[in-house]
Amino acid sequence: MMIAGLFLLLSLLPFHPPCTLSYKPEVQHCDSIRPFVQIDHARPDTVDITFLGDVMMHEAQIESAYRDGGYDFSGYFDNIGGLVSGSDLTVANMEFPVGVEPYTGYPCFSAPYGILEEAASQGIDIMLSANNHICDKGAKGIKSTLDSFRKLNAEYGTLNTGVYRDREAQEKAYPLIIEKNGIRIALLNFTYGTNGIPVPAPYRVNDTDTLELKAALERAASDSADIIIALPHWGTEYSPVHDRHQERLASWLMKNGADAIIGTHPHTPQDCSLIDGKPVIYSLGNYISNMSLSGTQIGLAATVRIVRRHGHEAAIKSVSLEYLWSSRAGFKEKGFTTVIIDEMEGKRDEWLNTHDYDRMMSARKKAEKTAGTAENILLKL
Repeated sequence: MMIAGLFLLLSLLPFHPPCTLSYKPEVQHCDSIRPFVQIDHARPDTVDITFLGDVMMHEAQIESAYRDGGYDFSGYFDNIGGLVSGSDLTVANMEFPVGVEPYTGYPCFSAPYGILEEAASQGIDIMLSANNHICDKGAKGIKSTLDSFRKLNAEYGTLNTGVYRDREAQEKAYPLIIEKNGIRIALLNFTYGTNGIPVPAPYRVNDTDTLELKAALERAASDSADIIIALPHWGTEYSPVHDRHQERLASWLMKNGADAIIGTHPHTPQDCSLIDGKPVIYSLGNYISNMSLSGTQIGLAATVRIVRRHGHEAAIKSVSLEYLWSSRAGFKEKGFTTVIIDEMEGKRDEWLNTHDYDRMMSARKKAEKTAGTAENILLKL
């Protein structure tokens, strides 16, 4: 479903020895996985975490949000309210520095603080910053981003991970460990690179160096994490299937303690699999953007269900996926928005531009050929 010739191979950084290349994991693909089983939401030993893909901030989005000297991003998360409220925690990848004026889109992003406020007010609990655009505005951009997230945490309690003021802060806070309903969950967010822009000292951005990843995995274990979820920013842009570099690192992560992997960066959903019985969602695709290339408006939301039964260790019991559609300004609504496709099916008359609805339904059919249908992408472990 991709347009030929637009693939950009972004190789992961070279592995250091302890990465064992002879390791051959058992890989199961989604079409062989059993159906999802409902578990009582009210039980204190159950945690549902929903992961969203790339929140982009292109020039058209900035211009569309401008209102009387400020920015209004309402609508970005309104149409997924049920998905967010039904989860204990929601995580999103924010693919931009924050707060450096003038605000700019591709190729060097800088977003207004208002997008963080809108996300936090609509229930996004954790925001990821280890991605290839975090250094777009240099040291000034990283400082402003960290200051913005510090302010957001004070106002909303929202957490951020992936970028740090120095090595000491990185070692103290990486991985991010959260506790919910008595279950401790470690989140490892890291990126393949920063578009060739060096990370300005003393700031730190988590990357794919396996020595650093190994240390973070060991810290998660020593901090008594029950579940470790890796959140890599990786892969080949615009490709609907994962590449060998992703599979190689995924195998290494699983061997070294990860319990699940949920990726971002390709701007389109990719296939999913099990490695040694543990789930890998190679790419969620975009959550919201101004992109319109084939595959870039459809995305996935992944909800990981973690359960601890009396007398047993916590375990991931399922990963359910929902198809999302990023609708640009003037198509579904006046502004940019993202909808859950299943909830919109049959509601073509609600679109300002019905061609966008038709494209949405066609895109889902194409995506299902790779990622799977609503039935067989429910992973029960």
